Amino acid sequence: IFQQGFNWESHKYDWWENLEKKVPDIAKSGFTSVWLPPAINSFSPEGYLPQNLYLLSSSYGSEQQLKALLQKLSKYKVRAMADIVINHRIGTTQGHGGLYNRYDGIPLAWDEHAVTSCTGGLGNQSTGDNFHGVPNIDHSQHFVRKDIIGWLQWLRCVGFQDFRFDFARGYSAKYVKEYIEAAKPIFSVGEYWDSCNYSGSVLEYNQDSHRQRIINWIDATGQLSSAFDFTTKGILQV
Repeated sequence: IFQQGFNWESHKYDWWENLEKKVPDIAKSGFTSVWLPPAINSFSPEGYLPQNLYLLSSSYGSEQQLKALLQKLSKYKVRAMADIVINHRIGTTQGHGGLYNRYDGIPLAWDEHAVTSCTGGLGNQSTGDNFHGVPNIDHSQHFVRKDIIGWLQWLRCVGFQDFRFDFARGYSAKYVKEYIEAAKPIFSVGEYWDSCNYSGSVLEYNQDSHRQRIINWIDATGQLSSAFDFTTKGILQV
């Protein structure tokens, strides 16, 4: 059983230290995994515009505070779920087309070939949907996948045991399969979130095709990942 261990405002509240104090109660409540927000350097305080994937100091706290939280979770036998934001990445320097689509001066120092051609890079077309306004990572490039796998394996060594794949619609599920096989998280879940079926502004009664799209994504990961049930969420939210 996993719990979402943050909300959109959590970065304002010394979150790693705050959450560490709650670990005994989380364990006592029966949760076996806690989904943590992106624990990396990001242009947005919430963590979803990553840049330096190896920098663990974030708006949620310092690297030392994060590692103290991970140790506390381990002590209470609660797994830490990393929020894996690998659909897009903010560049450090201007490259092709005058866009910030190069990653000079930081780990994973990719050039424009790591960015999809449909978001201003020199890579291939995206294998999924575009996350607009920022460089989208081209997962079809071998050097990109090799570096991502190395990073995911490093996260496992840091103390993360589970993965949550952000914006899973943005790249082919076959790459999620490859990443899971290489990094071997205990549990994985994908955010494959698209709109429910509507007739005009009215939610349709039959949402089978929407649910099937999520199932198709799970199947394409080799059934190595689960996925959030956004179909039921959409129905209940109306």
